[in-house]
Amino acid sequence: MRKILLLLLQCHLLVAGVSASCPIFLTISLAGKTLADACLEINWGPDCYAPPEWIGIYREDPSVSNLAPEVHISGIQNRTGKRQTPFKLGKLHFPGGWDRQDAEQALSVTSYPKGKCLPYYAASYNGTELLTIDCLKFQPNWMAHLTDAAHMPLKRLFLPGTHASGAYITNYSKTKSLLVKDYLVAQHFDVWSQLVFGIRYLDLSIGYRNTDTKDGNSEVDKFWIVNENMFINPLTGVLRDVRRFVELSNEVVVLDFSSFPIGFYKHTEVYSGLFQLIRQELGDVAYERNVSINEHCADRSFEELRLVGRQVVILFPTQELPHPENESELLCPPWQRFSTSYMNMSETLDYMRLLFSKKPDSPVQDDGWIFHAVKSIEQALNNHKLQTAKERAALINPRVNLWLSGPWGLNANVVAMDYFSNTNLVDLAIRVNAFLATNQKFINLEIISR
Repeated sequence: MRKILLLLLQCHLLVAGVSASCPIFLTISLAGKTLADACLEINWGPDCYAPPEWIGIYREDPSVSNLAPEVHISGIQNRTGKRQTPFKLGKLHFPGGWDRQDAEQALSVTSYPKGKCLPYYAASYNGTELLTIDCLKFQPNWMAHLTDAAHMPLKRLFLPGTHASGAYITNYSKTKSLLVKDYLVAQHFDVWSQLVFGIRYLDLSIGYRNTDTKDGNSEVDKFWIVNENMFINPLTGVLRDVRRFVELSNEVVVLDFSSFPIGFYKHTEVYSGLFQLIRQELGDVAYERNVSINEHCADRSFEELRLVGRQVVILFPTQELPHPENESELLCPPWQRFSTSYMNMSETLDYMRLLFSKKPDSPVQDDGWIFHAVKSIEQALNNHKLQTAKERAALINPRVNLWLSGPWGLNANVVAMDYFSNTNLVDLAIRVNAFLATNQKFINLEIISR
């Protein structure tokens, strides 16, 4: 009984944080047409019992400067909420060599195990008294900082992820299709930036573009990221971003080849061509599992992968490959996937209650599992309104983020979202992992299924 009470107290501290100080955090709004046009959002809570009198947005750390706030927000009364500000994000620059163009040629980069603030700060006040402060940050080395969690298996960690990770646009002015811009793009940031911000799971849907190669294109150029059955970006650049990131960061990335909607059906030779591309681009950094004992890659820890210098975990349906490629050590069987694509918000809550509380009848087993918190276009149509991808993410992301801030977050493995940047998913995962690593002996997840 004493252990149960202690666990519940620890869960309360994890969920509530310092309630009296009313924690705040910054996210990126999904209202802008492009990333540069996107505005910052201020978030507070959950369960803020003593809202501050006002919140200021700054370009510099207000605790060490006397600058006036760029934006002044007052009248906060709800215990949990968010408010869009007129403060535009503009062009992002990652210091320490973490911009892609710098990292491509760099021999080393600056390590930021506790994260690095970008020049966007939020601070809360009562009168002139500074209460709390937060910043929009990138976290390329957060796993290295969680030393107590380094020996926990991947299936016990909370890994922040993105859904349709490769469905992004780097230049909106060159993309004429409104269908692509509004309905098929699923992320503000390219894969490199997602990883630098702290994402550690990538969901890739692959299509095969069967065009002739008379223009000089090689066979590998025919593999593309697709979303909603349309080609978005070449795959090769995404794989090279993943490789370069793990080489510089020494972090773990789970790469999930989740679907193959175009050009693969009944074509084992196309699957083989994709495998050859993966082996070519990631063969030196991909984890090699013990095939003879059917090893589960989710049982490996971050530290074990780091020690062997192979920190990309590749999930792939090996049954689609011919022998002997289907027994390659580089490929791990897919983890269990669960999606809210066709659920309304009430159904999503019930589904999360089933999965994350780990009830006896829950489909979550003792292996790696992935929760895709997304809404499909079809689900939007069921509500008699054709919502854009951003509109759908703006509705579901904050709700799921809030629900995971409670005890359910302790049970999460991989959580993947569209447009993750309107949440603090990475910070939430870091806090949960730190809590789990230092309190493992008290964890009895069955008692928090309330």
